[in-house]
Amino acid sequence: MKNFTIYLLVITLTTVCADAIEQRTYYSADKSKSFTATLTAVDAKKGKVTVRYPSGSVKSFPINVLSEDCKKYIFSKQDALSIARYIRLDFDEVKGVKSGDAIPTHYNIEVYNRGENSIQDVQIKYTLYYTQGNLNKGGSDRKTATGTLSSGKIYDSDSVTLPTQSISIVRKSKPASGGG
Repeated sequence: MKNFTIYLLVITLTTVCADAIEQRTYYSADKSKSFTATLTAVDAKKGKVTVRYPSGSVKSFPINVLSEDCKKYIFSKQDALSIARYIRLDFDEVKGVKSGDAIPTHYNIEVYNRGENSIQDVQIKYTLYYTQGNLNKGGSDRKTATGTLSSGKIYDSDSVTLPTQSISIVRKSKPASGGG
């Protein structure tokens, strides 16, 4: 049975900051006013918060104008927002030594910390989407390979490289047969 694989890589990444960027309703300190927005930044030293409204406009204002519950929420998301702001990802395809028709292939995900502070345990969830076909029977099957990677500690202005699991890529075509 001869197989072939056609693949398309799509890496879906989530980090610990994924839940920090949800849209929610914020209330004034006396709870007489409210607005809906997405938290985008917190500057605890200056006592300011920045949000993005559903219209796309961005506004910064003092944290102390918000309710105590909103302040607790904002400060609970401060570390995750820092990670979201200072992390950059880079992807490289890595092909192994061909074994028969298959080429073991994985991706290196390089995680850069562009911030001024160390970060710990950024979780990366990825999915590799690919199609594996059968030359004898025709048709193909969609497949996925998923995994979770953890960065460990990444110092300021440093990076770590994390490899995904390997999938076998087969690039082979069936020779023409029959007459005509």
